[in-house]
Amino acid sequence: MILEKPEIKSVPLAELIEDMDLYPRHAVDSAHVQQLVQALEFGATLPPVRADKKSKRLTDGWHRKRAYQRFLGATASIDVELVPYKNEAEMLFDAVQQNAAHGRHLDRMDRTRSVMMLQSHGFTHEKIAFAIQVPEKQVMKYAIKIATVPKSSVDAIPGTQSISLKRPVLHLAGKTLTKAQAEAHRILPGTSFLLIAKQLCAGLSQNMVNLEDHKLVDQLMVLRDLLIEKVSHDRITSM
Repeated sequence: MILEKPEIKSVPLAELIEDMDLYPRHAVDSAHVQQLVQALEFGATLPPVRADKKSKRLTDGWHRKRAYQRFLGATASIDVELVPYKNEAEMLFDAVQQNAAHGRHLDRMDRTRSVMMLQSHGFTHEKIAFAIQVPEKQVMKYAIKIATVPKSSVDAIPGTQSISLKRPVLHLAGKTLTKAQAEAHRILPGTSFLLIAKQLCAGLSQNMVNLEDHKLVDQLMVLRDLLIEKVSHDRITSM
């Protein structure tokens, strides 16, 4: 997509708008923000953030903007690339392209989110592949790793009633989640349940789990009860 050349101006942080409808990532990484704050404390210079010239909605640099807020305070001003986007679709395309090109790596969930958002604006698989920097055949794979969620779900991909599934629950692709399942999905890990089960078993078998931690033990008891409830007795005894 060809955009008019942006102009760099100093803009108050308070005027910059974080709009999740334009954000390719499924979440802002607070740890990455803190790393940028530390870089600023040591005198680093961060690239200007990028925003729509008219609305001041961010298209690139959410982590940098938040780092500057922590470092300089909410009343400070920073350099911003102001781009005169023609419409919402152009804004979104550039947001995805910019985030895919640099900064924190787009993970699988981010790419799925980006694919769905761009599809909702009518972009072809060819253009989507160009934006997120993957082969065109990969676009379809990202598009099927979703589930339907209730309209009120916080993590629904903008413009859709879909959610990008985390790795442990990819077997739910194409299904409709309940409200409770959608809420539970928010705290699921990015790794497989199998890996977590192996890690927990290793820790317990080698006496490496702190069984003096009462909160942890209480949660392990909940896990035990759930296993008894959810897994058949025959299956448990045959393990």
